[in-house]
Amino acid sequence: MAQPEKPDNRWDWSDRVVKILGDGNVDEAARKKLGTLFAELEADVEAHVNEEIDESFLEVEKLRKESAERAAKQKALEEAGEGVFEAQLERKRKKKFFKEVGIPTAQHLRAIRQATVPIRHNKWRKHNAGITSQNIKIIGLLGQGGFGAVYLIENTDTKVQYAMKFQGLRVDDDVEWVKKPELTGAPTPPITPSSEASKLSERIMKQRHLLTKRFNETKCYLRYIRSGHPFICNLEAFFDHRGGGPIFSIEEDIAHGHIFEYCDWGTLEDIVRKYYETPRYGVRRRGDIRSHSRPPGMPIKYKHAAIPEAFIWHVYLQLMDGLSFLHGDHELNKQDEFHRRNQVVCVDIKLDNIFLKDSGVPNTYPTVKIGDFGEAMFVPYGETRWSELGTGVCAPPDEPWFSAKYDVWCAGIALYIMTHSGRQPNRTDKMLNEKEDLRMKPRWTGPDPHLSQVLCRELQRPREMDVKKRWTAIQIVNRIKPMAEPRIRSMYRELQDWAKPDLSADKFEDGYLEWIQEGGVISDSEEDGEDDDGEDNEDDEDAGGGAGDDGKDTDVPGPPGAPISKKQSSKKQREERSKRRREEEEQEKENLPPARSSKRRLISSLK
Repeated sequence: MAQPEKPDNRWDWSDRVVKILGDGNVDEAARKKLGTLFAELEADVEAHVNEEIDESFLEVEKLRKESAERAAKQKALEEAGEGVFEAQLERKRKKKFFKEVGIPTAQHLRAIRQATVPIRHNKWRKHNAGITSQNIKIIGLLGQGGFGAVYLIENTDTKVQYAMKFQGLRVDDDVEWVKKPELTGAPTPPITPSSEASKLSERIMKQRHLLTKRFNETKCYLRYIRSGHPFICNLEAFFDHRGGGPIFSIEEDIAHGHIFEYCDWGTLEDIVRKYYETPRYGVRRRGDIRSHSRPPGMPIKYKHAAIPEAFIWHVYLQLMDGLSFLHGDHELNKQDEFHRRNQVVCVDIKLDNIFLKDSGVPNTYPTVKIGDFGEAMFVPYGETRWSELGTGVCAPPDEPWFSAKYDVWCAGIALYIMTHSGRQPNRTDKMLNEKEDLRMKPRWTGPDPHLSQVLCRELQRPREMDVKKRWTAIQIVNRIKPMAEPRIRSMYRELQDWAKPDLSADKFEDGYLEWIQEGGVISDSEEDGEDDDGEDNEDDEDAGGGAGDDGKDTDVPGPPGAPISKKQSSKKQREERSKRRREEEEQEKENLPPARSSKRRLISSLK
């Protein structure tokens, strides 16, 4: 009778062998020998397999270790290369900041310190800012252009911060877009017959007038805005700089400065750019696609966040309220100081001229501040004025005849951009610099889907093509105020933290501008010397006041955020290095073999 196979030994085939040989031919002893044989066979096979497996594991572990070592070496090489590359980029950034920002700012500060004309304050303001040429401290750079810069300053006596606009000569282009009519609503009678013959055109006279825009802005504040309005960026002080040498990179010694209240939330342009840097509802037109990356500190889940509707109501109401004051329809215009004054037409109402300032009240939006009145016009109440100036975003059909309703249209276009993910309306596919048919209705597109129909319907009123049917600012305020205020309270959703401008990277370290004023300016020869290999950089250090010992490159004082070493401004350190170098040169000369006289050389040659 055949025995069952042993389940614990898959290689035990004793029963099969017995079956082949026959049960009668195999006794019990033979059966045991066969079982022992197959058990040894199983042990040998398992041992061999285990050895192969162990060798395979060792080989895999070896390959894995070698791969990890190669990856570590490659990473170390990449990090070393990136470190060198980043160091070079950082050095170039410091040089660029030093030239383009540091030197002009130091020149501006020196011009203010040495000015003989005192800073004049806005006499209509109730509280005197107390700013003088000696207590101004420039904290950082807010903006920079071809004609000047805007700085964040601080009154060192009161520790109050302001925005200072420092601007030089303004030169307009000579392009005449439209033909000037015979009657412009503002005839200028000649003083004498000869003066009329030699009189230049109004545009050429404006070009030749120094700082026309800044003087016009000063006139607007002192004569028309005066004590101000809660929704207008107030002028605190102003000053002129005449004489005293060049203060800009170009040769000019005339500049004009304004000191305004500081709006720490930037402009509406900043808010729109931060919120809508990436497309949210399909692909935009080619001209509207932005190449900016996600704002720093903006979480990925908020990448497609939209401007809250309550904030748009807030901007709409305060913007129209400020315009109603400028147009002479506000309750404040009943005061004696504003009695019978002309209407102020801003002309240049756009996103980057609408500022935002922290209200100081929790759970409220920043206060809207209308600014930049350099292009403002002063029109008798209810009348129009012809001018070549105008906005370049989307001009109304009534241009170039300007009235108070022109500002209402421009405000409506700014709100349109806010409610359309940063997109601008188009009339045609022509270039923006070309004068288009202003009678053609713009291509209005659908607003962002998160906005209510009530808001979208009310935002159409400032964009009425017919100037006679277009509402005035005070009419819009009276219309939307009852519906805007409760909606702002009930629908309030705070603006994201990443939408607020970060000025930490544009601030100057303490002593940075003073170091430049003391002579720490890098010359062109120093920069050439730093780029040349194998040359002694110590000569360059002495030339420009840089720092660095033992043959290192001249250290450029860093832009905001980089600490400034005292060695960089130490004249004594430079003198010591120069003295040490001269001593080394003298020592090298002493170690040379003595030179023979020409007479001895002649005798030796004859021998």
